[in-house]
Amino acid sequence: MLWLLGAILLIIMAIYLAVPSYSFADIEPFKGDFIYNPYADINRINYIDFRSENIDNQGIKVYEYGYALTGTRYLCLGYEKQRKIDYPFFQNVHYKQFNIDKLNKITRIVAPAHPNKGFKHVDMTRLDHYRVIEALSDGDNSLYYWDIALSNGHRVNIIATGKNHVTACIGDNDVESVLNSLETGNSYAVTYNGSLIEVPELQHVTLKNDTIFVSVSAKAKEMRFIGQNAVVKQRVSGVSDAFYHFENDDTYIRTEIEFENGNILYLNPLVRHEYQYFFDLNKAKVMKGRTYLMWVVYILVVVAFIRRFIILRKHEDSGK
Repeated sequence: MLWLLGAILLIIMAIYLAVPSYSFADIEPFKGDFIYNPYADINRINYIDFRSENIDNQGIKVYEYGYALTGTRYLCLGYEKQRKIDYPFFQNVHYKQFNIDKLNKITRIVAPAHPNKGFKHVDMTRLDHYRVIEALSDGDNSLYYWDIALSNGHRVNIIATGKNHVTACIGDNDVESVLNSLETGNSYAVTYNGSLIEVPELQHVTLKNDTIFVSVSAKAKEMRFIGQNAVVKQRVSGVSDAFYHFENDDTYIRTEIEFENGNILYLNPLVRHEYQYFFDLNKAKVMKGRTYLMWVVYILVVVAFIRRFIILRKHEDSGK
């Protein structure tokens, strides 16, 4: 029995010790003289719940990854195969980043799932290499986690799933177009009451110089323009069209559009960037030297543990 317990312990240790050490870029909000607008021409809108029972029938392969007692989960869209290994007892930011990187190799889109239940605020300031977050789902509102990521310079788009939540993907209804809309941010989340048919649609989001123009198909109770640290920068009531001028200290602006019956549209952010052509910076890198040193130390510890275990067994056997 002791040998069996020892073997299980070694397997668990080996799984944990295989994770590299990461360096994370200094926390820094979006900055620059250019503004990235994710919205292209808004023509066809497809409402999709990526947790619906018939999602596979739409050709989109989706599953939720994660077995940890911490509740850390990821929604995987367009996966080639499912990842089997996880870290069951505890996970710091290095384990979470490693899982994201491993999932990215076999999955088109990796989204932290209901982050309010499995992630810490500090995780969202540092984690990188994902472009979508499940900020709204059954029993979970993680909009603040979304804003934490955005406020720390991570371009992340929203999806919503489950009862009374869907994601509006703009473009054709084939798999590639749907996933591309999520990656680029040419999509938005919807909370609705009643029928989706009654939900007003987004008409356009355009950027002229430093001014955002937003239009919807019906008069809204309120449009909210939200920026750094989830601060509401401007409210406009009783309109179907509104605009907001990017101030010098605005790092990103996202828009929430609420209607009288409680329907709400959550638009993806427009973010500042430094160069004429927008690209995402790599803010999480493996520290190879530190990782190798850490592995050497761990191996020595494991060897010492095994040696000690063998000595104890010999003493027990000799005492019988």
